[in-house]
Amino acid sequence: MDTFAIRLKQERRRLHMTQTDFANVGGVQKHAQFNYEKGLRFPDASYLARIAQVGVDVQYLLTGRTSELATLALEEDEERLLAGYRELRPREKRGVLGLVAAIVGAPLEDTTSLEDEQASE
Repeated sequence: MDTFAIRLKQERRRLHMTQTDFANVGGVQKHAQFNYEKGLRFPDASYLARIAQVGVDVQYLLTGRTSELATLALEEDEERLLAGYRELRPREKRGVLGLVAAIVGAPLEDTTSLEDEQASE
């Protein structure tokens, strides 16, 4: 699964919207929204402009980095997960990333930086 697709789904869920609601906001059919979230197709600029109007951080969708103007407020459970993750050693972090990738059906991203950290310990 493409990371854009994962981030799109995260943003939709963060806004507590269904695929149908999100599709309507973006001016597309539900099937198109489904394809975007599965990484089978990519939306055009007009879709991105429309969903930005309801609070989607388009810079985050495209780059994985939040914009300075947008705030992706973490919910309490997300804060606990992030705090716990930051306490893990590199090998443990790889395990967590592997588990998440398996659950969401995404390929495990490159963990070279985690391996470099472990080597320096």
